[in-house]
Amino acid sequence: TKGYYKMPNAKSNKNAIAEESIKLLKENRHIIKLNGKEYVTHQGLVWLAHVRGVESIESELVDSQLKEGFYLFKATASGERGTFSAHGDATPRNVGAAVKPHLVRMAETRAISRALRLYCGVGITSKEELDMQDVG
Repeated sequence: TKGYYKMPNAKSNKNAIAEESIKLLKENRHIIKLNGKEYVTHQGLVWLAHVRGVESIESELVDSQLKEGFYLFKATASGERGTFSAHGDATPRNVGAAVKPHLVRMAETRAISRALRLYCGVGITSKEELDMQDVG
C-alpha cells in the first residue's frame, strides 16, 4: 500500500469517488484481468474499505440447504459512508472444484465482497463473485 489517501467528499461527486476507488485499487494491484475483463479482489475491497473508514463488517447465514449444498449469507458494512448490505450465495454449481468443500466460506466471502463494493462505490465485480464454471 502507498499510505493514507484523502478520498473525495461523498456528497460532492459520486463519480469522482468511484473513479478514485478504481484508481487506488489499480495502483495497489487489487484489480486483476480474467478472460480480458477486470475484477477486483476481495483483499483489495477489504483494504479499500479501511481506507474509506469502514468501522464494521458483519455477516449472517440467512439460508442453508445441506442436502443441495446451498448457502446464502447477508453481509453489512458500516462506517463513515453509511451502512450497506448485500447477499452472497454458493452452490456446487457456481464454484470451482477446489472450492466445493468450502461452500459456506465462499458464500460468506461473496456477501462481504458485495457489501464492501457498495460501501466503497466500486462497480467492478469481485473475482470471488464469479461463477467459476464460466471462467475458462
